Amino acid sequence: MRNHPIKLAFTDDSIFQQNMIQLLIERDTVFDLFFICGDGLDLIKRLEFEDELPEVCIIDFHMPNMGGVAAASEISARFPSIKLFGYTASTDFCEIKEFKRNGGVHVFPKTNPTSMLEKINSWTYNDDLCQV
Repeated sequence: MRNHPIKLAFTDDSIFQQNMIQLLIERDTVFDLFFICGDGLDLIKRLEFEDELPEVCIIDFHMPNMGGVAAASEISARFPSIKLFGYTASTDFCEIKEFKRNGGVHVFPKTNPTSMLEKINSWTYNDDLCQV
């Protein structure tokens, strides 16, 4: 059972997506938005210099410099305590499978960010991320 907000980082190159997630999280005491990044490379650089790591990173698949699939591989190797969730418009099964092989817990479509946050909260609250 959780007694503190879920520490979350969000990575997407779309300013619209960034703003939408920020607004959703600001209205909800379940999450503590640590930071937002525009690509996977920026996310990794931020993680390297943070005193405290987020518990969850939500990562878009298609971004400049480094996409989510490649970022997941490096993050899971260097920061294994962070739970990685994909957030994408892609329906490419091979890409989704590779993200999961690279350490991703689950992949959510960009069609319903509210549902995504509710599911992440539910899984994290129940300490059930391994059962996704």
